[in-house]
Amino acid sequence: MTRSPPLPLLLLVEPQFVLRRTIVSVARDLGLVDFQEATSVARALPVLAAQPFFGLVLDCDDAAASTDLLARLRSGAFACPADVPVLAMSSLPDPDRDAWRAAIGVTGTLRKPFKIGALLESVQAMAGRRP
Repeated sequence: MTRSPPLPLLLLVEPQFVLRRTIVSVARDLGLVDFQEATSVARALPVLAAQPFFGLVLDCDDAAASTDLLARLRSGAFACPADVPVLAMSSLPDPDRDAWRAAIGVTGTLRKPFKIGALLESVQAMAGRRP
């Protein structure tokens, strides 16, 4: 019996329980990625310090906390490479996505509410970047 290679491990930072569990369940069921979960940026910080992740899916509704996390991430303060891909999710108005991406260093953005399929396509694109 051959074993499948391990799925890329991503960190999901999302405070809403139902959304978080849906994302994790569907991604695992489809064999796209494996998620470790954090309910807030504060809870994500020690996880990021202790373990490398292939990517990060980050709720950015708390703009100050998420911007601080991304600045620390991009400076190499965590176990992940500084250029790890980040998908930002937000329910806040986002009139200029290009400027937002440049300002907080994310590789993609999703505006809540979004279809799970849109998030999974973005996650799959992240997984396709793995070495």
